[in-house]
Amino acid sequence: MPAPQFNQVDPSHVIADLNGRIRALENKYNILTERLLVINQNMIEEYKKIITGMRDLSTETKKARLGTQTTQDVVKDIVKEMSIFAKKDQIKVLEKYMDMINVIQLVTDEQLETRLERFKSEIKNKNTKEVK
Repeated sequence: MPAPQFNQVDPSHVIADLNGRIRALENKYNILTERLLVINQNMIEEYKKIITGMRDLSTETKKARLGTQTTQDVVKDIVKEMSIFAKKDQIKVLEKYMDMINVIQLVTDEQLETRLERFKSEIKNKNTKEVK
């Protein structure tokens, strides 16, 4: 078997080929660096947007909590006030008393005195008739 023969390549071609490959790799490296820079800038912008959104959401949540707390306080106050109101059965009792009193039939002091005088005179008349 014959010994393999190596092609003798001109070293200037090898150097030129290596030099071209290095330039291509440098070009790819520069492109990747630029893309990475753009990606980083986009990430920073998105991060800022997210942080701003989270702050806004936090503020809105605080406002909602305050609104809910205020509503709860108002409802508690209303319940307290309602407990002071008269209940249905209490109003019915008052209505019965009002019907019994019947405001229209109330008399003044002068009317009462005249009626008392009449009543006294009627009693005297009865007593005198019985004695006879």
